[in-house]
Amino acid sequence: MFLRFQPLLQSLIFLLGLELILWKEEWVGWIISALLIISAYGAKKIGGRWFFAILPIFFTLSSVTLLYLITMSLEEQIFIVLASGMYYLSLFGAYRLGLYAGDQTARGMNMAAMTATIFFTYSASYGMYLNFFVPLYYLMTVYLLVTLFVSYQYFLIIKPDNQKTAWIYSFLLALVMSELIWTMNFWPFGYLTTGVIALILYYVLWDLVQSFLLNLLSKKRVVANMVFFSVIISLVLLSAKWLPVV
Repeated sequence: MFLRFQPLLQSLIFLLGLELILWKEEWVGWIISALLIISAYGAKKIGGRWFFAILPIFFTLSSVTLLYLITMSLEEQIFIVLASGMYYLSLFGAYRLGLYAGDQTARGMNMAAMTATIFFTYSASYGMYLNFFVPLYYLMTVYLLVTLFVSYQYFLIIKPDNQKTAWIYSFLLALVMSELIWTMNFWPFGYLTTGVIALILYYVLWDLVQSFLLNLLSKKRVVANMVFFSVIISLVLLSAKWLPVV
């Protein structure tokens, strides 16, 4: 059964919270605080472990930030609906993983929510950097911390018996992504294009690490990742505007 009451209720609260931010911007601090508390305690209760709260917390922060960068009302409503659906997916995945850690479908849900969280964070933080002249080291710190904790949450799911390994590879991924955003800072792209490129780079590196941890890494897989990376990046660069859109 795809619907569960508590994840669904919490997702509706998330949706209403985002809607309320649009109507009562002066309440944004209180609304974000409430959503973060609900996300943390709700995810822990649903999944049974605190580390399941990592995705909903960062997803909430990145969703609110990205919402401020959307200017058209219709696009705001579409974004809120899609974000709420992904938020539900992260909680439902946590619920199923709490029942059985080897649930491959639930891992897929968690991976989808992780991908959305990474993309939202990368795009939103870079958009804030472009629009509000945030210091570059703040941007690098955001990339570092979010990549570290979100990756750790997933690697701990697939390697529950080895927290140290999960931390080490998560930190290496985070370090690489923080350095990459320093390089990408000099590229002539807007925040969405940069977010997509950063997500693709992250996915390629993340898949190699995941394959290594699951003993699936091979030369064929490395080559396939490199080909995938080259083709997708080329398509993005060919279709992107080569001037920052802020």
